[in-house]
Amino acid sequence: MAKRKLIALALMLLPALGFAQETEMWMGANVKISGDAQWGSDAAQESLERLAASGAEKALLVAFMWQAKPDSNDPVIGGDSSPELVAAGLRQMRDAGLDPILKVHLWIPESWAGEAAPTDRMAWFHAYRDGLLKLAKVAEDEGAEALVVGSELRQLQNSGYWQPVVTAVRKVYSGPIAYVTHSLESAEQFRYWTLFDVVATSLYAELPTDQEARGDEMREMADRLYTLGQRAQRRVWVAELGLRSATGSLSAPWESPEERELPVNLGLQNEVLTSWRDALDETGKIDGLAIWAWYTDPNAGGVNDTDFTIQNKPAQEIFKR
Repeated sequence: MAKRKLIALALMLLPALGFAQETEMWMGANVKISGDAQWGSDAAQESLERLAASGAEKALLVAFMWQAKPDSNDPVIGGDSSPELVAAGLRQMRDAGLDPILKVHLWIPESWAGEAAPTDRMAWFHAYRDGLLKLAKVAEDEGAEALVVGSELRQLQNSGYWQPVVTAVRKVYSGPIAYVTHSLESAEQFRYWTLFDVVATSLYAELPTDQEARGDEMREMADRLYTLGQRAQRRVWVAELGLRSATGSLSAPWESPEERELPVNLGLQNEVLTSWRDALDETGKIDGLAIWAWYTDPNAGGVNDTDFTIQNKPAQEIFKR
C-alpha cells in the first residue's frame, strides 16, 4: 500500500521534474483467464510463476465489463471477472513475484470495445462506473500497483463523462489511474490525459515486411510516444503490444485467428516483438511495456499456435534483456 502511494506521488511530481531523466522500462504481460484455469486455481498459479521466471516484472490482470451489443446502455461486470475472482488473481500475481496491475476491458460478443456506441451515454457511463467502482475497491484492498479504468473505447473516449467517473474512482482507489487508447494516433488526439496519471496506448500498427524500413517506423513511433508524454507531462506506457505468430500478420496485426487463418511463423513474432522492445527501450523515455498476451493456462500457446500469446514460443524470451 505504501509503495503504491509513493508511486502515485512520484507521478504527480513528474511535471516539476521536466521529464528530463531517462527511465528503465519495465516489462510485463496482459494476463487473460482461461476457461479451465480460473483465478485462484493451481494452474493459474503455475502459469504466473512461469511468467515471472521468464523475466517479466509486472502482470496486468485483464478483467471484463460485459454488454450484449454495441448500442447497449447497461454494461456489467463479466462472470469471469467477479470481485472475488479478481482479488484471487491479484493475490496470485503478487505471490508469484509479479507487481499486479488491474486492467479493465469492455467485452461485446462478436464485436470489440471500439464499437461500443450506446444510445444513452449518460446511462452507459453510470452503469460502467458502478461496476468499475467495485473493481477499484478490489484494486485498493489487494494493493494493485495501478488501475486501468478503460481500454480502446474508441467512440467513447472523448466523452466528458470520464471526469466524474475518474473522480469517483479516486475516492475508492489511491494508486495511479490510467486509460488505454487503441492506437498511437488515438492517443495523440485524446483530450483527457490530465485526468490520468500516465499516457497509455495499445500498439498494433501495420508494418512493412522489410526489416530496415520496419525498424525505422518503430523508432519514429517510439519518438512520437515520447513527444506525447512530454506534451501531456505524463509517463508513457505501451499497455498492450502484440503480434500473432503467423506469416502475414504484419499487414493487420490487430486481426485474430477467427478473422483470418494464417500459417504459423514463430520466428516473425519473436523478431518483431523484440524489435519493438528495443525501439521503445532505446528512447530511454518509455516507462513500461506490456505484451499481449499471457493466459492462466500454463500450457497455452505452443509451436502450432498462431494466436497472440507468447507462451511456450520463442517470443517468451522477450522479457530477458
